[in-house]
Amino acid sequence: MSDSGLESDVCVHFGSCEYFTIVDVQDKVIAGIEAISNLPPDGGHNCIAPSIILKSHNIDTVLVSGIGGMPLMALMEKKIKVFAGAMGKVSDAVQDYNSGLLQELSTNGTCSCSHH
Repeated sequence: MSDSGLESDVCVHFGSCEYFTIVDVQDKVIAGIEAISNLPPDGGHNCIAPSIILKSHNIDTVLVSGIGGMPLMALMEKKIKVFAGAMGKVSDAVQDYNSGLLQELSTNGTCSCSHH
């Protein structure tokens, strides 16, 4: 939801987040943190743009609260794994991921919004 790193709240809707918090995790230890904007360079917003932004930062795993089918497929096509169930602060999501509490998605999104 913000560029506050680990203290940022997880956005409940993947495509609506203003920022992505990039957390470099190595052997379940946080090695680095960076916030990047979810605004595409051309200023337009679409379901595919976040996957392009994340792939350009060499992201291989995304933790989400909710995500629609089209953005999920766009991430999967770029070989980015998606784990659902992230809640609370980014620090909580990383801890839940490291503890194996998040579910890897493979086909359908978790969002039932009409625009997906």
